[in-house]
Amino acid sequence: MAASLLALSFLAALQSCSAGGSAADGAGVTKDPPGEGPKLPTNGTGSGTPSADNPFMIDDRSLVDENGKPRNVGTEALCDGLDENMNGIIDDVDKGKDGLCDCLHIGFLGELASDAGNKTGAFESWLNARSDVPVKHVGARDTLTPEVLADLQVLVIGNLRQRGTAGYSAAELDAFRQWIEAGGGVISLAGYTANANDMLPTVQLLAPTGLSYQYQGLGAGVLGVVMNGPPPVIVHGIVVPDHPTVAGIKALGVFNAYPVIGDGTVIVREGTYNLAMAKEIGGGHVYAFADEWITQDALWMPQTRPQTPCQQNCTQCTNQCNNCDTQCANCQLQPCEGGQQAASDGGVCRRGCDQSCTQCTTSCQTCQQACTACSALEQDDTLDIPRFWLNVLRWLTPANECQVPVPDRIVY
Repeated sequence: MAASLLALSFLAALQSCSAGGSAADGAGVTKDPPGEGPKLPTNGTGSGTPSADNPFMIDDRSLVDENGKPRNVGTEALCDGLDENMNGIIDDVDKGKDGLCDCLHIGFLGELASDAGNKTGAFESWLNARSDVPVKHVGARDTLTPEVLADLQVLVIGNLRQRGTAGYSAAELDAFRQWIEAGGGVISLAGYTANANDMLPTVQLLAPTGLSYQYQGLGAGVLGVVMNGPPPVIVHGIVVPDHPTVAGIKALGVFNAYPVIGDGTVIVREGTYNLAMAKEIGGGHVYAFADEWITQDALWMPQTRPQTPCQQNCTQCTNQCNNCDTQCANCQLQPCEGGQQAASDGGVCRRGCDQSCTQCTTSCQTCQQACTACSALEQDDTLDIPRFWLNVLRWLTPANECQVPVPDRIVY
């Protein structure tokens, strides 16, 4: 129904624009009399070059496609609070086509670094490099007021330990709730410290949303290192694979983590533990995630991710096989037993090093087989943390603001 109404309003706009003639500029967009909006070029396409007269790039003159989805998403070029390409979305600007809206106002509440000192600079740098709007930092001790939240579209709740057990006042909680209901999007993270009481401010802040965390009596969390492997723990329990936040995601990495509880839709579950829940409240969205490692450089930057035991063994196997190749090549240079000469027809003679070369080659083949087997089991363990964040940020943003497509290939 909404798509039909939008389409009708769009057609009415076209008819209104065609009701009077005016001079066309060099970009192929007709300038309108005062008080009227820009007109679509007659062929339905724009020049693709933004300017004061043409701050958008039209690719098709239809407002919606055959599935009722808006067209031209991500084709605007200015963050000005307007819907220049008339697709029902304000400021859908993505000049780099990287999947992050250039106009999105993101806030970090508290610190994103964990108690262990894990670095998170790569995450924020990645966001700032792809946006015209720098991330806004709100301290854990700062008072949450309507004014603080007013210019934010998405808020990431991090480590609120510095807030202390005093928590938030009723006025702050009310301001936070009203901001969400008016269209704000929030994602909360957990597990920053080994002290469960540090979760109190986050739990209190989420209380009006109906979501929370199970943290009391769980120490540092529930999913620690298993089988002597390095963190994180790879989880595959995508419960709702068609939810926008996990589109294209096969696995996520967590370390310890506090289970999410409440009346939201469970998105990720490992065993009996809910690791992510999503919920719509009024015009806004809330996403509670059980861990903080999705912001850590150890997961965010591929080159710094710890190797799994399988990967470590495969590396050792490769080194072993290279040593075998060198050993066997050197063996061929050794004299034959009893001074015998190598056959001139290409045959080989016996050498004292032949047996050790054979043993080494056999061992190499065995470890290669084991590597192939364990690597096959890990083929769905690829962590695509940037895609997950782009998905979540897009879902948290109001449907008629700053929506841009997430590309098939995401560059770190």
